[in-house]
Amino acid sequence: MTEFICRTCGDRYPIETMHWLCPCGGLLDLDFTPSLDPQVVMKRPTTLWRYREALPVPPGAELSLGEGFTPLLPLSIGGREVLVKQEQLFPTGSYKDRGASVMIAMAAHLGIRNVVEDSSGNAGCAVGAYCAKAGIHCRIFVPADNSPGKLGQIELYGADLVPVPGTREDTAAACKAAAADTYYASHVYNPFFSTEPKPLPTRL
Repeated sequence: MTEFICRTCGDRYPIETMHWLCPCGGLLDLDFTPSLDPQVVMKRPTTLWRYREALPVPPGAELSLGEGFTPLLPLSIGGREVLVKQEQLFPTGSYKDRGASVMIAMAAHLGIRNVVEDSSGNAGCAVGAYCAKAGIHCRIFVPADNSPGKLGQIELYGADLVPVPGTREDTAAACKAAAADTYYASHVYNPFFSTEPKPLPTRL
């Protein structure tokens, strides 16, 4: 059974909890044991959900915009041959789609209808896009002086923008206050967001 576990004190919480931090102040992680069958995996479509057993989302709750399997571009840098993964080819233009896909899939599975997130760009776009796919209303708290291009992209997905004067930290603080009674779809604190990159070495 998947649970939240505090990295600091070890306390556990059901995944239905609205906590985004442990009361002790510690970050939450997921107690989840992945299981992959290579023979089954290789027969699936080439999205990140090919590896669904390595992701803490129940079967049938997947949420996809076609993300994953971005190509590797061979380059020579400083006399060394390297492979550069082209994550800009994700649906909203950044790798943040990885975590947003899993996090919003789980939010939808839990029946959550409203979320908040704070972002200065890419994460807000990703959360807005996947919320639109899931039919979840989202408010994205943004710095008031943020790039008009990024703000326009976030709005394009149907998210409500909440401009916050001041610093990026002021934006985060305003969103955390709103998260007192709304699901915090945070790309920093929500462990469902941060768990997606873990299968990446398998894909590479």
